[in-house]
Amino acid sequence: MKGSVDQIVWLSDTVCACGDAIAVLKSSSSSALFDERHLDPITAGSHTLAPWGINNDLPQRVMGKIDAAEIVGTNATFNWKVAYGQGPKLVEVVRDPETNRPKVFKEVLDGEAYEWYMRNNVPLLLMEIMTDISYFGNSFPLLIAGKKMDDGTRNGISGIVHREAMFSRWGLDKKRRINSHLYSSKWDEYPTDDDIQKSYVIDEYNAVSDISRCLALGKDVRMCFPIYLPSPGRPYYSYPSWWSVFRSGWYDNLVSIPNLKKAILKYNLGVKHIIYISDEYFKEKEEQMGIPRDDFKKRRELHDEVVKQITDVLAGEENAGKAIVTKKHLMPNGNGMTMEKYIEIDTIKNDISGGEYLTDYETGANIISYAMDVHPSLIGATPGKNSNSLSGSNIREIFIMKQSLSKPMAYLALQWWPVVRQINGWDSNLEIVIQDSLFTTLDQSKSGEIKTENNLTQ
Repeated sequence: MKGSVDQIVWLSDTVCACGDAIAVLKSSSSSALFDERHLDPITAGSHTLAPWGINNDLPQRVMGKIDAAEIVGTNATFNWKVAYGQGPKLVEVVRDPETNRPKVFKEVLDGEAYEWYMRNNVPLLLMEIMTDISYFGNSFPLLIAGKKMDDGTRNGISGIVHREAMFSRWGLDKKRRINSHLYSSKWDEYPTDDDIQKSYVIDEYNAVSDISRCLALGKDVRMCFPIYLPSPGRPYYSYPSWWSVFRSGWYDNLVSIPNLKKAILKYNLGVKHIIYISDEYFKEKEEQMGIPRDDFKKRRELHDEVVKQITDVLAGEENAGKAIVTKKHLMPNGNGMTMEKYIEIDTIKNDISGGEYLTDYETGANIISYAMDVHPSLIGATPGKNSNSLSGSNIREIFIMKQSLSKPMAYLALQWWPVVRQINGWDSNLEIVIQDSLFTTLDQSKSGEIKTENNLTQ
């Protein structure tokens, strides 16, 4: 691309080309998404709620990031698929009369419990619950109370439905304690009371007594059964441990590479420099100039002006020897502190071959897979041209280990079942089990796969 440094072409939200095809990469500071220092309760209609993220849109922002990186989305989906195995079955556990240990699992295909199981499509329900646990660390299924009786009580639990975590928030009382589940698809549009569905929140540590009391009062038709990953220091919403990839910067590095390569390949030999500009730098400039965060036009004008100033210094022989002065910013991480540069400039070679940054991409993909507890070989392919495949035996052993580590997610997804079973007065030997797939050698199974039914809910 030929032209003056006045020409700025934005290729995406994070990459632009300017001047003599100098590519500029603005790294987005994902860590700012998780800044919860000023998260006071907010109001929506007549409700007081705990915001999920600075702008009460953290699940939506995270979902957008998941959609933008194939590694992240595939890994998050893989995690719940492993926990889901071959899917659930309703069975009767036949126990040894001497030891009372499970001896045989008989599949249940009729009766009141089976009709309830089929009517509520439990296999699909578990997919939805596990997806939210894997992606967001929280899930919000609602138990539906039965019909109201002549004496004013309600008749057991008639059903269970899934409510998306993206649209779920915790309602708070005056003492900032959780007292309701609020569901709306309009959290980013200042919803009114008509846009919000309110449900009672069950005490998950005393669920049977709590639900029995609600049914006896005959009031609560919908009751939220909270499901969440343990998350120390988070009073309202759990954070999956793999969200560390946003704080550490590895996610930003990974997603910037495709855009950067697109710019390099599009403008070929014209690219001379890559300029990294931290969002913290722009945030500080915006505050100094009094530009509101929601004034996107002025913010973009500021970004263009900063880009132009830097490229003015870099472009042309008359500017040789000029320097750019900037500062560094200390960023906390799990190991202490790291130094983030506000502006960093790299000079790149112009011998474009199409393989630039593949090693960087492979490294980032492997680190993100490590954070998400997924061995890349289990997905079926490892990014990068230097990938090595493991033997079938090694992959099989790694997969078995992964299945074992996925048991907590299966347990969380089925927490509600023993409660429903007891409330509805069904046999305590009725269980929902999840079948695992165990891969073996062809001499033991023609398909190379055997199934188990050993995941009990208690």
